[in-house]
Amino acid sequence: MATFKAEVQNKRADGTYNVRIRVTHNRQIRRISTNLYVTAEDLTIKSLKIKNIKILKKSENLIQKCREVCNDLDFELFDIPIDDLVAKIKNHLQGGDKFYLDFMQYTRDKASGMKKGTGDTYLSVLNSLKRFTKREKLDISEINTNFLREFERFIASEPSQRGYNRKKPRKELEAKGGRAVSKYLACIRAIHNMAKEEFNDEDRGIINIPFSPFKKYKLKPLPKTRKRALPVASIQRIIDLPYEKEIIGGRTSLFNLAKDCFVLSFALIGINSADMFHSGLAEDNIVTYNREKTESRRADGAEMCVRIEACIRHLMDKYKDDKKLFRFHRHYVNHKIFNAAINKGLKRIGRQIGINNLEFYAARHSWATIASSSAVGIDKYTVHEGLNHAADKNMKVTDIYIDKDWTVIWEANKKVLALFDWSNITTK
Repeated sequence: MATFKAEVQNKRADGTYNVRIRVTHNRQIRRISTNLYVTAEDLTIKSLKIKNIKILKKSENLIQKCREVCNDLDFELFDIPIDDLVAKIKNHLQGGDKFYLDFMQYTRDKASGMKKGTGDTYLSVLNSLKRFTKREKLDISEINTNFLREFERFIASEPSQRGYNRKKPRKELEAKGGRAVSKYLACIRAIHNMAKEEFNDEDRGIINIPFSPFKKYKLKPLPKTRKRALPVASIQRIIDLPYEKEIIGGRTSLFNLAKDCFVLSFALIGINSADMFHSGLAEDNIVTYNREKTESRRADGAEMCVRIEACIRHLMDKYKDDKKLFRFHRHYVNHKIFNAAINKGLKRIGRQIGINNLEFYAARHSWATIASSSAVGIDKYTVHEGLNHAADKNMKVTDIYIDKDWTVIWEANKKVLALFDWSNITTK
C-alpha cells in the first residue's frame, strides 16, 4: 500500500523550501519535487511542517492525483516496484504525454449501444477480461500480442460460467470450448478496431493508438460445429411421443413444451427460440419476422417469411396469442429463460429416444440436412435461403438484382414435411 505526505527538507540559497511529495511503498521511500515553494513563514519553527492553508490545499490536490494513479493500478499496485510507481505518478502529475483509454469502460459503453443479445456477449467477454487481469481497468496500450496469447490460454482453461456447470464439483467442471476462444478474441478485436477508428485521425496525423496487435496475433478459426442433425426416424419419434399429463393449476410440463417447440421450429424452417418468443402475429397464414441473431448485421434486416402448413395449425392454435405469434412471452421473462426451459425438456425427450444431450438447435440443423438429402432433393441455394443465412461474397451483388421468391422456400418446406406422419399432432 502506497502512502503520500507533503514535506520540505533543505533550505535553498534564496531562503525558500521546495515542497516535495514523499512516497512510501513496500517499505521504500522516494520523493517527488513539485512546483510549490514556501518560506520560513509558511512553516512551523521546530518541525518545519507546512502551516500555510493555501499550500496545504494545493499539496493535498497533488496527493489526490497520486492516489488516482494507485487506484487505477488496482491489485497491480502490490507488486509494482517503487521506481515504476513514481514514474507513473510523475507522468500523471505532468499531464501525461501518453494517450489513455480504459478498454474495459470503453467496451461497456459500446455494449450498451448494441442489440441486447450482442451486447450481452460483449459483457461476457468483459467479465472474462476482469477475471483474467484481476482488475477493473485496463489501458488499451496493454493489449499486445503477448497479452492476447495469455488471454487465449486463460479462456481455454477457465471452466464454463454456465449455471449448470457452476453447480458441479470442481473436478467435474467443463472448460470452455474452442468456440469461446474464437468468439471472445473476435470481440476484443472488434472493440480494439472501434477504438482506433474513433480516436485515430490519419488525415490529421493524430495516432493515439498506434499499435495493431492483431496483425501478429491471428484468430483461431472456429471449430467445426458438432453435427446436431437428426434423421427422419428420430424426428418422427418426437412427433409421436405421448404428452405428459398436465398438472391442473400448475406449470406447463417442460416435456410437452419442448416437444411442441421442437416440432414448431422444424416445421417453420428452423425458427429460433428468440424469434418464436418475439415475433409478431401471423397474417394470411404467413409468419414474417426479422431474425434476432443477425437482424442488426444485415442490410435486409434478416427478414424471413414462412407459410404455416396445415400439419402444424393445431400447434399454432395451442399457443396463439393476441399480441404476438405465440404466448410464450406471457410465461417467461425473456427468450433466454424460455430457451433454457425448452432445452431442459429436450434432455428428457433425448433420453426417451436415445439421443444424448438433445438441443433445440437440432431442429434447424435437421431441417437443412433433410431438405438437402436425396429423399427431398432441395438444392443447396434454396436451403441456404430457407435458413435465412446471409449471402456469401459471390452472391451479394447478384442478390441486389433478384427479388426473393418466398414460394420456392415454402414449397421446399412442404416437401420436407410431407415425409412425416402428423396424425398424432393434427388429431389432438
